Amino acid sequence: MTKPRNSIRLVSFRDGQSAFARRLAFKAIEIEELTDIFFFRPCGWIIARGARALGLTPTHLSILRAITGIAGGALLYNESPGLLSFVLLILSEIIDSSDGQLARMTGQITELGRVFDGVGDYVAHGAIYIAIAAGIIHRGGSSSVLVWMLLAGLSNAIQSQMYDYHRTAYVTVMSEGRAPGHDPAKVPSWIRWLYSGYLMMQRWLIGPHARVEAALAVRSVNGRVREEDRVRYRECFYRPVHGWNILGSNTGLYALGVLIWLHRVDLFLIFILLPMNLALIALWFWQRTADRKFLAGL
Repeated sequence: MTKPRNSIRLVSFRDGQSAFARRLAFKAIEIEELTDIFFFRPCGWIIARGARALGLTPTHLSILRAITGIAGGALLYNESPGLLSFVLLILSEIIDSSDGQLARMTGQITELGRVFDGVGDYVAHGAIYIAIAAGIIHRGGSSSVLVWMLLAGLSNAIQSQMYDYHRTAYVTVMSEGRAPGHDPAKVPSWIRWLYSGYLMMQRWLIGPHARVEAALAVRSVNGRVREEDRVRYRECFYRPVHGWNILGSNTGLYALGVLIWLHRVDLFLIFILLPMNLALIALWFWQRTADRKFLAGL
């Protein structure tokens, strides 16, 4: 299989991961955004190293990420939240990067960890929407903004889920050589019902890609995806998976930074509902086309 291009020109190991990527415990450097590669991941790596020295777990960092995100989001209640809010939100994203890196450093990657990481994201994002809506009402705005808040929160949850799913699926196939899939049995029983519901909604959203997963699994040999299938998978999905990066939290953070500077954080709900949902629809159709192309070639 042709190795992925590495425009940063770094020393690479046999598995295609560069020394730089290994040091930062990347999932797969070829699908990372530049701001993640050169800012969030390096900063997260420092926190992950410190957390490992202190004996903290990825779950501890997920909780810290949620607390920091709530603090930064709460400041958006003000019409002019100022620099502190943006700094806290950036710190929250750095910690969000560090918990995954700590998990890969220490071999503590679990389905439950993914659940906690996702819950931390939803809690932090929820604080942003609630604070913005509450601030608008406090300043005399209509209570109908609560409807827009709920719609924006739901949209963000779907956007984040699709972003996370397609990136994780790509890494599973290309970096780990396995067919994508989740096993609810690996999640503690007390939260298994919630995780099963999460997977059910995800299955509904991904459409034909579920058939791609099934085909890869059936054609696998001793649990490993065939080399020719990996080559074809990359040909079909390398570009779409980069497109899904648009729906990542970085895009929302950039938008919030601009809106904080303009003193118009109230427009963030519109940003999520309009351009981000339009991007979601466009990416869904792009992914669907790539899914059909992959299946047609089997």
